[in-house]
Amino acid sequence: MTRGMNWHAEYIGIVSDDEKMLNLAAWVSIENNSGATYEDAKLKLVAGDVSIIKKEVEYGLGRGFEAAVAMPKVGFEEKPFFEYHLYTLPRTTSLADKEIKQISLFEPATTPVTKKYVYRGGEDVRVNLEFENSEENGLGMPLPAGKVRVMKRDSDGSLEFVGENLIDHTPRDEKVELYLGNAFDLVGERTVTDSRKISRYVQEEDVEVKLRNHKEDQAVEILVREYIRGREFQILKSNFEYKKKDAHTVEFVVPVKPDEEVTLNYTVRIES
Repeated sequence: MTRGMNWHAEYIGIVSDDEKMLNLAAWVSIENNSGATYEDAKLKLVAGDVSIIKKEVEYGLGRGFEAAVAMPKVGFEEKPFFEYHLYTLPRTTSLADKEIKQISLFEPATTPVTKKYVYRGGEDVRVNLEFENSEENGLGMPLPAGKVRVMKRDSDGSLEFVGENLIDHTPRDEKVELYLGNAFDLVGERTVTDSRKISRYVQEEDVEVKLRNHKEDQAVEILVREYIRGREFQILKSNFEYKKKDAHTVEFVVPVKPDEEVTLNYTVRIES
């Protein structure tokens, strides 16, 4: 382990016109603050949560999308190592003191994505992109933690920035969920319309969630994600189907047509 050497991963994703595919490019930025210059060095990078007593500076600065596009397409070879993942550059490289070097992590890959609108009470309607890091979907390499910038081509062909998010270390065959921002034309309002104490440790609530779609010609589905406090809960009735995700979370999928308001009503029993 060389002190003063830090690295991080960065990603650029370009969404297709129909927003169903994502072209993903990745590179690593390596920052040398060790006080030494390394000529024709063999480069190995370890990704994972490694415990170190004295913590070094976290991340260097990248040079942005233009530099990523221009860099040579030299990918790393990846393999498991202890409880981490080791990325080895299959050629030597040189790194001067105080230099930041960017090297392609893997060849750009195209993968299917799902665009989701997510509403959590008290917040704006979020825009998420989700994809599976699998070989079947064109990926399948363990992805080091880093920032993902997402772009889309405008009608004139220019790339426009649509959002960015950080991802954790992501093993193969796991889902990646990117929060890109909030939907301008979608609105949600959540209200508890009634609350009743059934016994010392049990109460019931009637919840109303109003969803409005101000898009002119696009119907949407909004995923309403509700966090239920307490030890246990039970949905007693609902006017939309739901799925219990875990001990404290339930999700409803609500379709909303253009210029329409739809109301989700449900009653929940909560045990504290």
